[in-house]
Amino acid sequence: MVKIQPKTLFVGKNLIFLPSCHSTNDIASEIIQNKEFIDGTVILTDHQTAGKGQRGNVWESALGENLLMSVIIKTSFVKIERQFDLSIAVAISVFEALNAYAVSNLSIKWPNDIYLNNKKIGGILIENSISGQKMGNSIIGIGLNIHQTKFENPRASSLILESPQINFIRDTLVEKILEFLEQNLEALKEQKTNLLKKKYNDNLFAINEHRLFKTSEGILEGKITGVTENGLLKLISQNKEKYYNIKEIEYLFND
Repeated sequence: MVKIQPKTLFVGKNLIFLPSCHSTNDIASEIIQNKEFIDGTVILTDHQTAGKGQRGNVWESALGENLLMSVIIKTSFVKIERQFDLSIAVAISVFEALNAYAVSNLSIKWPNDIYLNNKKIGGILIENSISGQKMGNSIIGIGLNIHQTKFENPRASSLILESPQINFIRDTLVEKILEFLEQNLEALKEQKTNLLKKKYNDNLFAINEHRLFKTSEGILEGKITGVTENGLLKLISQNKEKYYNIKEIEYLFND
């Protein structure tokens, strides 16, 4: 029996738990299509048969070992041209929840992957719907590797592998994430975007480091300096500032 009682006003107050499903984001989409849903509804599962990641990738997750959930939020308060602000707020929420456990060496890899000791332990997939000239609803999918110990991807890891000294309980971690998410959504509503963006940039993976990247121009060396208001990655390379969308640049790792 799943018992999640976040200290929130609306996020997570309506919980749908499914032992298994194809994708919590797809379930959330089906709920929205039925026209009536409760703002802040959470869909939580032990196992996804067709989990989705960024760039159309499959989200790899072992049965019952990780955190897999989607949150449905009414986001009419977010401007269409500032959709990335929502991505920032969600990434910061997961980051702050883990910080509450005193997890060290955390970072956010643009646009919204969660890294620990330079390895990916979590990912976020946000699907927005637009109504007229404003945002309608958003489905916030969050995957966080907790107890899984074997991965096909060499850059993937989990909390238990990277921070074995900490006892992580999924349902408690879900509550923490939802509590920080509600706080940061409130900050968005109050247009405290500069504060959220500062937290994001302060904890951005590889910021101000010289690294190699793969782009349509080939392999280049550059330094990440931040992110634009519409979510493009800012890079200084050969004394020129360049901007990239998510499908236009790839980080290269030495190991």
